[in-house]
Amino acid sequence: MKKIFALLVVASCLALTSPVLAAELSYSGSSTIGTSVLEAGAAAAFTAKSGIKFSKIDQPGSGKGLKALLAGEVPLAGASRPLKPEEKKEKLVGATIGYDAIAVFVHKDNPIKNLNKEQLKGIFTGQIKNWKEVGGKDAVIAPNTEILTGKRATVEMFQELALDGAAYGSGFKEIDLPRDQIVDLANTPNGICSVSLGLLAATSADVRAKVKAITLGGVEPSDKNIQSGAYLISRPLLLVTKGLAKDEPKEFINFMLSVEGQAIVGKNFVPVRK
Repeated sequence: MKKIFALLVVASCLALTSPVLAAELSYSGSSTIGTSVLEAGAAAAFTAKSGIKFSKIDQPGSGKGLKALLAGEVPLAGASRPLKPEEKKEKLVGATIGYDAIAVFVHKDNPIKNLNKEQLKGIFTGQIKNWKEVGGKDAVIAPNTEILTGKRATVEMFQELALDGAAYGSGFKEIDLPRDQIVDLANTPNGICSVSLGLLAATSADVRAKVKAITLGGVEPSDKNIQSGAYLISRPLLLVTKGLAKDEPKEFINFMLSVEGQAIVGKNFVPVRK
């Protein structure tokens, strides 16, 4: 009996002194969500509130993030586009936490303030090569894009909504991270790029001062126009799970839909709830 009692005491002491492993959550997917939501305060605020830490925030793009989710490599993915029918067949479920616009940026010294859809399509399919063709100065247009084979949501959504599915032109400068597209544009007076509007805040003040978002068909990417879909390239921001969300992913999604979480979304995007 004394021996059993001693063993119980030792076991109790070990239980009290052993460190409790904190719950963790890992994410893969959209860099728009990763940079301008998770890293912009959501991950830290969620950890402070729940004690659940993010062990990994990978940002390879929506398509690759969803593949990682399907492969069981992460329990939570981010997609800055609607889920495709074939993805829904794989039991992927998306929760909309906000809305974004793919803005078209030019250098601040470019006199162009607006492009219609045909002009925009002509530039990014390579049919229009000089700014004078769309009312600008006589200068060769220098578009930059994300890596076109990277399966990123911005590339796919822009191609679908602005190019009507047509192929991008050849010879464009391809840049891995969309935030760096804006940085590159700041140093390219004749440049143009299409990037998430929310990522502008992730650049330095010096960069922001050298670029501007233009209107498309006379419509600006305002909160009202983004949420209503009046702006040509509007899209939802999704947190995605395989099957209905549960455990840590469910807690994070609920946090993002709370008043506190929506306030964080609202810093760079249009929240679902106000």
